[in-house]
Amino acid sequence: MQRQSVCRAVAACLLTVLLGASGAAASPSLDIELNKIEDAAGQCSASFVMQNHMGATLDQLRLDLYVFDKGGVIMRRVYLDTGPMRDGKTVVASFAVVDQPCANIGKLLVNDVPTCKAPDGSALDCLGGLNLSSKAAVELTK
Repeated sequence: MQRQSVCRAVAACLLTVLLGASGAAASPSLDIELNKIEDAAGQCSASFVMQNHMGATLDQLRLDLYVFDKGGVIMRRVYLDTGPMRDGKTVVASFAVVDQPCANIGKLLVNDVPTCKAPDGSALDCLGGLNLSSKAAVELTK
């Protein structure tokens, strides 16, 4: 009997935690998807789909990105600047990432988000809210 009571109490606690978590407000996030990479004019261009859920317009956004080859060696460091991006807005941005064919790229690493500012100049924690994914053959990580 005592074991059943303990199991019921644990189950009730878990249910309370799970229901409480689903009702909680979502954490601020900046969702970035590597949607496509393609060769163009001797360069590899990457297209990103970005969704701002940070709770504020991003007036300035800079990503510190490293491009690695298939052997894991750094090919290039690139700063990607974009903005403004309204809260709740989805945008697409394309950037040339290397002066080589895309087939040479093994992965892209978002090393940092050195600039993420609201219109009033206040800094936002975009790195902490960063969610990355990839639909391309190349991994996008942090």
